Amino acid sequence: MARGLPRTLARAAAREAGVNPPKAGLSVKTTGSGGRWRSVFTFNAMQMTVTDALAYASLKIFDFADGKVRINGGVAKMQFAVLTTRASTINDNASLTWGLGSAAASAATLATTMQNVIAVTTRTLDGATTALSTASVADVVAPATLDGTATAIDLYLNLSFATGTDIDGDGTVAVTGTITLFWENWGDNV
Repeated sequence: MARGLPRTLARAAAREAGVNPPKAGLSVKTTGSGGRWRSVFTFNAMQMTVTDALAYASLKIFDFADGKVRINGGVAKMQFAVLTTRASTINDNASLTWGLGSAAASAATLATTMQNVIAVTTRTLDGATTALSTASVADVVAPATLDGTATAIDLYLNLSFATGTDIDGDGTVAVTGTITLFWENWGDNV
């Protein structure tokens, strides 16, 4: 990107849309203006720890600015790798469920606001040892308006394992891929 005013304006516009909390292995590029945005989330071996006791995990990947946020559409292509010893943590061919939502995972079954942006998608972790699984693709669920007028909306990547046989101990999953969202912020009525 060019230096000077164009770069400054692009950065200011992205801050107007919201911010992404710094996470190793995650970059977010938001473009647009006037309340209409395109956010591209790029995951490069971003690590998430899944405990055996819970069998689910969450990571906040974006904070929208205050206001009513309308998710109009988008796509995702994700791959997962297990970085810990498969025999004693997350097992070979474990069934991983993932989704994108406005609430952090609070149960092994991802439902309601835990997957109200990208609906639950299941992927068998078929990569050997620490290799990436086959790609999992998904689309945004039907367009939805999320009310962030009282409290700004957050965006979470949620993972879970439905059965106790998929995970035998705390493990680390590396997430690689992209999520592209097209959205609007209709403003705050306060």
